[in-house]
This record gives sequence, C-alpha cells and structure tokens, in this order.
Amino acid sequence: MKVNSDYYQIITGKITELEVIDTTLSLFGGGSFASLPLLGQLALGNTTEAGSQVGMASDEQETADYLNSVQYFRCKLGELTVHGIFCRAFFRNGDKVEVVVEPLEDGSYYAYALRRPIDHRLWLYPWAMKGTKASNKSSLKFAGSISLGTYIVGIICITISIISSDATNGEELFYFIITSIVAFIVDGLFFLLLFYSDKAMLGGGSKEADKIFATLGYPKPKTVNMEEEFMEMFFNNKSMNEPNFYIDVTTDEFTRKDPPGVKWVAFYREAPPIPDYITVIHTKKPNNNKRKNKSK
Repeated sequence: MKVNSDYYQIITGKITELEVIDTTLSLFGGGSFASLPLLGQLALGNTTEAGSQVGMASDEQETADYLNSVQYFRCKLGELTVHGIFCRAFFRNGDKVEVVVEPLEDGSYYAYALRRPIDHRLWLYPWAMKGTKASNKSSLKFAGSISLGTYIVGIICITISIISSDATNGEELFYFIITSIVAFIVDGLFFLLLFYSDKAMLGGGSKEADKIFATLGYPKPKTVNMEEEFMEMFFNNKSMNEPNFYIDVTTDEFTRKDPPGVKWVAFYREAPPIPDYITVIHTKKPNNNKRKNKSK
C-alpha cells in the first residue's frame, strides 16, 4: 500500500475489542509485534534503531526504561485493527474517536495520535507534543534564559574582581575587555550545550508531530505546542464554569480520573477542519466510506 510521506491517514469510529498491555523489553523477544514501527526493531533486538525512532539515546537501559513507561494497545474500529504505543492508553471501549494512522503491510494500522472529540483529549506518539519549530523555540528560550543569567553574573563577578585588584585604569579596561570576550565564548558554548541537551530530552523536535498536526489540519503544524494549548484552555482563557467553555465538563469521559504517570496526552480547544486531501476512513458507515486523497 502506497503511503503519502507528507501526511498520515485518519480512521474514525467507535473503539471495540480494546487490549492494553504494559510494555517491557522482554515482551518483544518472540517477534509477535515485529510489523510495528519501534516494536519491530525491539523484537529484532535493535535497541539503537528503536531508540532513534522515538528521539532518545541508543542506550539499551534507556530504551528499557522508556518501554516501562508506555503501554501497547490494540483495538478495532469497525473491522479495522489499530494498534500502537501511548504513554497511558486510558481510552475505553465505546469511545468515539478519530485516530491518525499509517497503514501497515499486514493490513492493520499503526496509531500516531488518537483524538476523542467529546472531551477534547488528544493522545500523542511519544515526544510528539510539539512541532519542530515549537520545540526549537522552547529549547531556545530555556537555554537562552539560563545562559544569559550566567553571563550577567559572570560579568558582575569580573567587574568586582578587576575593581578589587591593583590594576591601573588602562589595565582595568584591558582586563575587562579580554575577560568579557572569554566569558562570552564560554557562555556561548554553554548555551549550545543547554540547547541541544534540551532538544535531546524532548526528542529533538518531533517530525512525527509535524506530520500528525498537518494531518489533523493545523495550518502551521511545525509551530503547534500542545503544552501551551493546555495552558490556554484551562488557565489563560475561559473558565470551566462558563456555559460556552470548549467542552462539557460533566461528561463521564472528562470526569474520569487519569492514571498516574500520564505523558504526551493533551487537551485542545478547537479542532481545525481535516483537509480534503487527507484520506479519512469512516468505519461507522457501511462499506467503510473512504475519502481518498486529492492531488494538491
């Protein structure tokens, strides 16, 4: 099956036959999940490739720790089998969802995101909370604030040291210029270390996130930041007590208690319309009404 490299597909429908499995590295030794991205690499014992697929270090222990923090799930939407990995797969049978998927060779579909419209929850592929530009912006802000503070403190310390010394006025200026240049270079290297370390911790900017958000119809997918979306929804905008809040906060789906250790699960305010060129399979309709891609 030919896959569009720029976009995933979407399957809509009601979840049935849901299975959720807590993952461990030893679980995949038999190769039963070898057709899945990431899991297939683990089944073959290739932890380096598996780690790179989720933007993490290639160390086997880190890969094992990652697997202990996520869950593998498998379910049916209509007659279609969908499976994948989320941090916590706490959706349920009967939930009406829209799943961002990629078709696999065995006829099943691998999930990269799952959206539940009734309570505006969005489950995302590991480290896919931000597009690549949003991730770079976040890392830039983090590294910049720390390195700038360090540089200012360094300049203050240099100034105090020079003033306290026995140097003449001309020497003080010379020492100040030289030490300031050295401090600037060292701080620049420190900035780069912080920037790339933060990017590595966040998955280096998720290309999967860019593709997920493009499939869901976000006009600027690389700039999407679902962490900021959460803040805008619950803290910087409307109150949940307002009648025109984004969702009905009395539904069973919203009031369910989240399991511990949840990551990469977001709320969204408004869902953008899905573009016409995205393949959408509506399983609730007879014969799997399928909207095919249109050429752009």
